[in-house]
Amino acid sequence: MPRFPRKPARHIIALFLLFALLCLPHLTGSAASAYFFYFNPDSAHSNLSGLKQTMDTFLAAEGLSFSFQPFTRLRDFDRQMKEAHPSLIFLPEWYLKQDGNDKRFKPFMIPVHAGTTTYRKVLLVGCDSVLTVKQLAGPTIAMTPVGPAGLTMLNEVIFKENGLDGSSLNFVTTAKDSDALFALALGQVQAALISQDNLERIGTINPQILKTVKILAVSKPIPLPVLCYAEGAMTAYQLEKLRKSLLAGKQDKNTAQFMELLDIDAWQVPILQ
Repeated sequence: MPRFPRKPARHIIALFLLFALLCLPHLTGSAASAYFFYFNPDSAHSNLSGLKQTMDTFLAAEGLSFSFQPFTRLRDFDRQMKEAHPSLIFLPEWYLKQDGNDKRFKPFMIPVHAGTTTYRKVLLVGCDSVLTVKQLAGPTIAMTPVGPAGLTMLNEVIFKENGLDGSSLNFVTTAKDSDALFALALGQVQAALISQDNLERIGTINPQILKTVKILAVSKPIPLPVLCYAEGAMTAYQLEKLRKSLLAGKQDKNTAQFMELLDIDAWQVPILQ
């Protein structure tokens, strides 16, 4: 009888692991969905590593073993929203209105800044530009990225009333409002659409930059990003405990730290809940 050489045990183990990786289903359920996603391109906050550290501390204090993941690029956020199934998300209100996201996620808490739950965007050109609003159909306009629902929202709050159609405009997307503003100041684009709060904040730090631009139009109020949860991903106890901590606001040390980073003064419970 022929004798076959014995394979080392480590080879057998390696083959078993390979079989498991290829044939067993991917991890699903609560362990795979223990994420808290953050995407807010209109925020002035850019230190996302510091924000992650602060949020991880807050979540641990709340007894939530979720991993906080901030995103700077829409395409990365959009992909992970489809693949990772987060439990909590802080996202632009317009994103909730597209791709059926309002069926998957429910508004949980709404941030308040300076006594309001809205903000405005301003349409800017260079200080010496002769362009009018109605002439912006051709020139390049820098702004943070939006999806289809976001473009619809911008049409309603600023473009239509100024004789423009967002679907025919020439946009250059930037990761942050400050990038859009500096691109305009340096003459890389002909116009920019940014948050009015961010314009004022940057102007406080660098007053000279305000002298390089002028405002052509101001938008109607835009809802601030909303904190949402995935139905069935958290228990009623976890949701209520988290709600109480957020409503406590800056009276809670851990809550106060991340609210300060995100420039949030307080939280409101959504009216329709």
